[in-house]
Amino acid sequence: MRKLRVGWLFCLASGVLWGACGGGQNALLPSSMQSSPLQASSSTLIRPVGKQEESFADQALHGFFPYRDGSPRVSGIVAGTALARGNWQLAQEVLPPEILNPVRDGELTILVQDTSDLPVNPEYITATVEHAGEVSLDETGNLVHYRAGLPFPLLDPEDPHAGLKAAWNARYADSGDAVQRLETLQLRNEMGGYEYGFSYFYARVYGMHRAKPENDIPGWIGEGVWYKEFMQVLHPVPSISIHPQLGLVHLRYWYDEDTHPVLQWYITGFLSLNKNLTLVYNPEASAWRYPLLYEDLVGGYLYGYQWRLLSAQVALVPGFIQGTTPLFGGQHAGYPQDPWELRTVYVVEAIPRRAEHPYGRKVFFFDQQTFAPLYVLIYDREGKLWRTNFFSYAQPNAYPGGAEVRVPILIGRSWIDFTIDRAAVDLVTDAVYNKPLPPEYFTRANMLAKGK
Repeated sequence: MRKLRVGWLFCLASGVLWGACGGGQNALLPSSMQSSPLQASSSTLIRPVGKQEESFADQALHGFFPYRDGSPRVSGIVAGTALARGNWQLAQEVLPPEILNPVRDGELTILVQDTSDLPVNPEYITATVEHAGEVSLDETGNLVHYRAGLPFPLLDPEDPHAGLKAAWNARYADSGDAVQRLETLQLRNEMGGYEYGFSYFYARVYGMHRAKPENDIPGWIGEGVWYKEFMQVLHPVPSISIHPQLGLVHLRYWYDEDTHPVLQWYITGFLSLNKNLTLVYNPEASAWRYPLLYEDLVGGYLYGYQWRLLSAQVALVPGFIQGTTPLFGGQHAGYPQDPWELRTVYVVEAIPRRAEHPYGRKVFFFDQQTFAPLYVLIYDREGKLWRTNFFSYAQPNAYPGGAEVRVPILIGRSWIDFTIDRAAVDLVTDAVYNKPLPPEYFTRANMLAKGK
C-alpha cells in the first residue's frame, strides 16, 4: 500500500497530523504491505502544516473534507476498472496481500467506482472544533474531558497512544442519535449456499455526548450510560437448528467508561423454564454457532487490546453503495460484490492483552473521513489469517429517509472464516435513523413484555 509520507503532513481525511520524522522507515502492515512512498500530487489528500497562523480549529476542520481538492489517484485504477486475475498487479499498492491474493487467484473480481464524499453532520464538526482541544487520556487509557464530536482529530504518529486515540475516534464516530434495524444473520458455505440463520430486530439509542446536547438523556448521564441496545429474534430459520432462539431478547447497557462492565439481560421464551437471565457479557465468546465472536458482532472493550497506529494510506475498500441491498459472494461467499473505491484509511493494529483470547491480532482499516470500519483482518495466535470482516454502507442520499442522516448507513457485514470455508453474512433489510424511542423502551419491564 502507498504510505502518506511527505515530511510533516496533515492528513485531511480525518485531521491526522501524520509526520514521518524518521523518514523512509517502513510501516508495520499486514503481511508484506510495505511499498514505495506515495508520490503526492496537488490533488492528493495531504496538506503541509506547521504554519504558525493555522489554528487547531483550522487543522481539525480539514479532516472532515478530504476530497475537496480531488480524490485519491492510483495509476491504472479508475472508475469502471475491473480488477481480476489478468490485471491484479494494478492493486498491489492499495490492497493487503490477504485481499490481493484472492484477486490474483481468480477468487474475487473487484469493480471500481468513483470515491464517495461523505462529510459528517455540521453539528458534529462544530462539537469537534469546540471540544477536542480539551480531550486527553488518563493513566488507564480512558477519556478525560470528552464532551462531544471526534475526540482526537489530530493524531501524532510519534505519540505512543496514537493507536488508542484512533480507536476512541472510531468508538465515538458520528453514527446518529438512534437507529432501528431489521437484520438477517445467516451462515453460508463456500459456494454461497444457505445453511442456517435467523432474522432479528435491533435498536440502539445514545444517551450521552450528543452533538446537540438537547438530545442527551439526563437519567442516563447520571448513570454513566453511553448507549442502550435492544435485540429480539423474530424468525429462526429453522428455529431449533442453533439452539432455542424463538423469543430470544437481549438488553445491554454500554457505559461511557470503557472499563465498566456491560450490563446484559437475556430472555428466551421457547423450550426454557428460565425466562429471565442476567448474563455477564463476554466479548470473547462465540456468537451462537457462527464463525465470529460477540465482540465482532456487537462490540467489545477497548482496554482489552493494545492499540497501535500503523499508517495512514490510500486503500481500495468496499465503496458506499448507491442502493439498499449489498451483495456478498466470491469463492468464500463473503466478499463484497458491489463496487469498491479508493479512500484514505487509518490502519490500526489491535493485540489482545489476554493470552487466552481466541485471536492473536486484528488489523482495522478505518475510513479517515468518517472513522467507520471498512474491513478487519483477524489472525489466530500463530499469526495465520483466520477471518476477514467486511462492512457495507449505503450512501445516505441513496437510502430511503437517509438524506438528512449524514452518516454511513450500515446495510451489511460479512465474516469469512478460512479455517472452515464458511461465511457469516448479516444483511440489513430496513434501517431508520434518529427516530426517537423513549428511555422506557430499554428497560427490563419492556424486555419481559417483548419476550412473551
